[in-house]
Amino acid sequence: MKETANYAGRLKALKEEQQRLERKQSELLEKRRAEIGRLAEKLGLLEADDDALAGVLLELKDALSKNGDERLARWRAAGASFCRGHQDRKAARPRAKAGVEEPNPDAARR
Repeated sequence: MKETANYAGRLKALKEEQQRLERKQSELLEKRRAEIGRLAEKLGLLEADDDALAGVLLELKDALSKNGDERLARWRAAGASFCRGHQDRKAARPRAKAGVEEPNPDAARR
C-alpha cells in the first residue's frame, strides 16, 4: 500500500511540474511574440500588408528548413548590422549632464 501512495505522490508531483513547464512555455512564447512585434515596429513594418509579411516569413521558414542555406548567413549579417547600428544610435544620444549648465545660444547676442 505504501508503494501505491508513493506512486500517487510522484504522479501528482510530475503533473504539477508539467503544468509549471506549460505555463513557463506559454510565458516564453508570449515574450517572443512581443519581441517580434517590437522588431517589426523598429523596422517600420507595422503597416506592411499581411500577404507581404507572410511571404517573407515563408521564405525565412524555407531557409531555416535547409541546412547551410546562404540566405540565412546574409540575413543574419544584415540583421546584426541593423542591431549594432540601432544600439549605437541609442548610445550616441546626447544626454544632459546633471549639474552641468547647457550653453545658452542667445548669450553671445547680449
